[in-house]
Amino acid sequence: MNTRLLIITALMLLGSVLGFFMQQGSGYILISFQHWVIETSLWVFVTILLTTMLALYFTIGFVMGLLGSRRALHNWRSHRGMTQSVNKTVKGLIALAEGNWRQSEKLLIAGAQGNGKIINYLAAARAAHQAGDFEHSDELMTQASKSTKGAELAVGLQQARLQLERKQYEQALATCLRLKQQFPKHQYVNKMLLKTYSALEDWQGVITLLPKLSKYKLLPSKQTLKIEIEAYGKQIEHLIRTRSSAGKDPKVLLDVWHSIPTRTIKQTDFIPLAQGFVEHLINLGEHVAAEAELRKLLSHHWHPELIRLYGCVMGENVETQLGFVLDKVKNAPKDAVSLITLGRLSLSNQLFDEAQMYFEQSLELDNSVEIRGELSRLYLAKDETKKALDMLRQGLGLGLPRLPLPI
Repeated sequence: MNTRLLIITALMLLGSVLGFFMQQGSGYILISFQHWVIETSLWVFVTILLTTMLALYFTIGFVMGLLGSRRALHNWRSHRGMTQSVNKTVKGLIALAEGNWRQSEKLLIAGAQGNGKIINYLAAARAAHQAGDFEHSDELMTQASKSTKGAELAVGLQQARLQLERKQYEQALATCLRLKQQFPKHQYVNKMLLKTYSALEDWQGVITLLPKLSKYKLLPSKQTLKIEIEAYGKQIEHLIRTRSSAGKDPKVLLDVWHSIPTRTIKQTDFIPLAQGFVEHLINLGEHVAAEAELRKLLSHHWHPELIRLYGCVMGENVETQLGFVLDKVKNAPKDAVSLITLGRLSLSNQLFDEAQMYFEQSLELDNSVEIRGELSRLYLAKDETKKALDMLRQGLGLGLPRLPLPI
């Protein structure tokens, strides 16, 4: 209020001053330009000048107002268009979540506007994929790639996922390898590559990739170790089951076996794989190699199945074999498996009385057909027929119902 009063007061003073000067004289203005001559009083000239300036000021303001209105109208239309785009995108995503693939694709494509249209294209590609229209899905992936600069990673990962779901493993591998070259340390790229190798059953590829995953800490160490055990297991299993010459070549088998890291061999989950590998070597007649590998394994795993196998192989030095097991069990309580293994190794060393002792001690702990069979064979060899028949009768009676028999 005080400011307005000051302005009014100033204008009144200015008017008074102007009125005073206007009473003093009208003045004279002469403007000559070529053959034009304008004559007027000073105050008329000042009035015309001020009027012209005010007219120009209001004209500029009017024009700027019109331009501002057009811009506002454009902004309003743009905002309205973006609102409609967002609404279509939201409805499209809801339709995608509900499994309405065709409707979802239609809405998402219609809502593909602005900087975020890559999201619409990627989601629409997913909808087309779910609908089984793989060709159109690939076209939408191409549009997604072109729509936004620097979106190669997002589009590539989506493409790899869709290819894996379609069981297009070779194409998925090509996509993942391309992404790997561009983004070598990216966690999800490496995980997708690992998944693709597993789908292709390319266990050597998995094994080659694992050290890099560990180096970049892209997977927890326990998960890496679990995958490593599975990969080596599948590789060995494939070699054992294959009908090719590689599965029957001890050198090839042992080369693959020796490539397995010690940290993997030390894992308890590795025992079934180790057992299968050693049994395969035994079946191939490679007792010396089987004994050497078993001895290494038993230094990490004193496991019943591996101990039993050790009694079934004939190594390069059977005396050393017996000494190895005796050294292992000297400070441990005797168990049936260790005792039957000692018995078998004693037989290998032609220590028949010691073998009989170990078998009989094992029988006291475990009344199994396997131990009775070993004792029966040994008794027969020593001409102790009565004992052998007694073992056979007891063994035959195990698990059979009580029924009358002729006397």
